[in-house]
Amino acid sequence: MSGQELIEVFTTIKGGVYQCDKENSLYLDFSGQVHKLNFQSLNELKKVIDKVDLGHMCTLIEHADIEIILIRESCLVLSGLELVYLKEILQGTFAMFRLNNMLQDCLNRLVVY
Repeated sequence: MSGQELIEVFTTIKGGVYQCDKENSLYLDFSGQVHKLNFQSLNELKKVIDKVDLGHMCTLIEHADIEIILIRESCLVLSGLELVYLKEILQGTFAMFRLNNMLQDCLNRLVVY
């Protein structure tokens, strides 16, 4: 990834998201590709992935179960199973962001009192 110090946000066996504070960016490592994103782009990607109807996608017998997702200057061509893996990574990442915010709030309240 860029040689910068990266902090693991969330990972699975299929990929993960890493944070670089110096660059104020996030790195999505998935399916053999690494994508440098800002928070807004990662959030937009999550919204796109969440809108994909996996149930409908898997019932299309005469069509391939492929979804094309654009990420900034590149794209991901994902099967239904890969979408499930990416969705897991994104859900875990945003859960970690929420958990971090909750911990910061608790620590700030302890310092104030």
